[in-house]
Parts: sequence; structure tokens; C-alpha cells
Amino acid sequence: MRYRITLAAAAATTVLALPAAAQAHVTINPKAVPADSYQVLSVRVPNEDDSAATTKLRLTFPPGFQSASYEAQAGWSARVARRRLARPLQTEDGPVTSEVGSITWTGSKRGLGRIAPGQFRDFRISLKLPARAGAVLTFPALQTYSNGTVVRWTGAPDADKPAPTVRLTAAESAHGASTRPAGPPARAAHAAIVRRTPAPNSTARGVKRVAITFAERLVTGKLDVYRGSTRVSPKSSGPSGATVAATFARKLAAGSYTVRWRAVAPDGHVQTGSWSFKAQ
Repeated sequence: MRYRITLAAAAATTVLALPAAAQAHVTINPKAVPADSYQVLSVRVPNEDDSAATTKLRLTFPPGFQSASYEAQAGWSARVARRRLARPLQTEDGPVTSEVGSITWTGSKRGLGRIAPGQFRDFRISLKLPARAGAVLTFPALQTYSNGTVVRWTGAPDADKPAPTVRLTAAESAHGASTRPAGPPARAAHAAIVRRTPAPNSTARGVKRVAITFAERLVTGKLDVYRGSTRVSPKSSGPSGATVAATFARKLAAGSYTVRWRAVAPDGHVQTGSWSFKAQ
């Protein structure tokens, strides 16, 4: 039996009928996750109006998220808005002056681009949780219907319209242990690497593209190329399907290079690594 489900397959079955006994609130699942970990969370949006469809959702993030990626949804567009930090964060890559403020999903209002009465949709996001074990993070949401009604999911947990929340549990140790009770056997935490271009420890000519490809589609990923301690600026870079790549406007100058990469697998686990090659 296969337990791994790719994001593309999951997206094709996101709109489902809402069971009568289901809690008709906008929620985030799972409701508890380890602090300081990479996770894929599902924002579940039910339709409570018998005469109108849901066509838009805005999810506001609490402080502490430097990045977030979203799963593509047929019939929907998504926009990530950032807000400026009052005090920049100093990192090894330089100062960070903004953070994720919100994600807004807007439907086409037809076909899959709407959540009809009696249906719900899961919008999946990939992110790293803050290192604040014990904290409860609140994600206020605004749900817009085709008749112009806006439902504000911004209240306290016991309110009629509670805001979605996520509780941060004890962070996992370096060996994967935590104070949480043991659960079902875990799925494989790493996506297998299929190919690296140029190959590790190889010498290549005319290098204009550096890439790493995995055996399954990724949620997100990043790849940087360094010559010594200097990062080489690419023309474009980022994930596409199962590959993370950086493309350069000109072929790389002769010399030794180091590639550093990070990838998030479909189950939310993060992988990092590096390899070296020489360009001629």
C-alpha cells in the first residue's frame, strides 16, 4: 500500500462535500505541531451559506514568519503580502526587513474557482514555525462570498466566529525525539535525490544552470551557488515540480563552486545539503 500522496494529487481532490456533523468553522489543521519545525498546514474553509459560494479568503499571519509558500489550486490565484518589521533582523545573509503578513486566495467564481454550498476546500501552506513551544498562534481569516458577504473569523476560541489557531508543542530534538506521545509509524522523511547538475566533484564546461532533482514533487526549495564565500547572483532561481534550480545569464567563470540547497518534502520535512564542482 502506498502512503505517500503528492501535492498535485491532493490538489485534485481538495473540494469535497461537507459532512453534516463537520464543524463549520475556518480552521487550520493539524491543530498542534512542534515548535521550530517545518510543516505543511491545511486551512480548511467550509461554505456556510446555502445561497452563495465562497470566492475569496484572506489569512493574516501572526508575527514571526519570514517565508511561506502555498499549494497551487485550480481556479484560484494566491497573493502573499509582506509587512515591514519595526526592527530589521540580522542574519548571516544580511538584514531582513519584512515578514509574511497575509496570504489571499481569490477564486475565478466558476468551476473549481468557488466553494459551493455544502462543500469545503483545503488551502495548504508550507512554513517554518517559530521556536515558541507552548504558544498558541492566531491566524485571523476573512471569508468572502459571491453575494458580497464577508465573514470575519477573528474572535476568541469560544466566540461564534473564532479565529483559526495552531498550538506549538515541544520542539523535536536533533534525533527526532520530543515530549509528544508516540504516534503511528512515520512516513519516510526524505525525498530521494535523483540527479545533481553539474554532478558532485565533477568538472563541467559552459555551466549556466545548476540544479538538483528529487524523486517526488517538492513543496518548496532553494538553491544558492557560491564561489568561495561569495554568492553568485542568478538570473532566476527556485523550485519547479521535483527540481530546484538556479539559472545564470552568463556561463560561470572557471573555478571551484559550492552549491547549498534546501528542500521541503510533501510531508513537511526539510532537507538540506551541499555539493561542489569545478567550472571550466
